Order: sequence, then C-alpha cells, then structure tokens
Amino acid sequence: MQTLTADQYNLLAFYYQFLNTIEEGFDYVIESFQSLHFDESRLMLIDIITAFYHIDSSNPILLAILEENNDLRKEIMKFDSVIETVERIELLVLLPHEYELFVKSELSPAFLAWKESVQIKLKDYVTH
Repeated sequence: MQTLTADQYNLLAFYYQFLNTIEEGFDYVIESFQSLHFDESRLMLIDIITAFYHIDSSNPILLAILEENNDLRKEIMKFDSVIETVERIELLVLLPHEYELFVKSELSPAFLAWKESVQIKLKDYVTH
C-alpha cells in the first residue's frame, strides 16, 4: 500500500465517513415514507443528490491519489452507474408511489452496493 500524506489521508477518511452519512440520509428518507413525511424526505433526498454530485466531482482527486490501487480505482469509477440511476428520478417526482418505490428499490440499493464495495477496499487506507 502506498504512503499517503496527511492531507490525502484526511480526504480519504472524510470520503469514507461521508458515504456513511449518505447512507444515514437514505435510512431517514425511507423511514419518512412510512410516516408520511414526504416534504421532509424530499428535502433530505435533495441533500443526498447534492452529495452525489460532490462525490462525483471529488472522485478524480481520489483516483489520482490512489493511482497504484487499480481495484479501488475501478470501484470508485463505478459511481457513474449511481449517477445514471439518480438521473431517472426527475421523471418520477410527480408520481409519489413510483417515486417512493424507485428510491427504496433502485436508488438506495444502487448507492449502498457501490458504497460497500468502495469502503471494503478503502478501509485499509483509513484504519492505519
């Protein structure tokens, strides 16, 4: 494993924790569907989508830092499929049932699968 500067380590550690925060946001959104707090869930989902674009814009920096770890780089690049999934949500905003189903069965699972695969490989960098 390559040696990281303090700034690189901090960035990777923040990124790792940021993914956990997004997962907590999804938990809140899905729970709010059951308690009929649609306005709150939509606001949180907007925050999650904004976070996705922050991840997407920071991924090139991570790819440069992790140039020696092709496996992790490949996993990070798979985030494009999460972005492709989120882009479909705009079509469902006016259809509450389909919107909820999409978030629960497609968007959240797509993100969580990607998150898990990245964090497994990123863990060695942030736990040392």
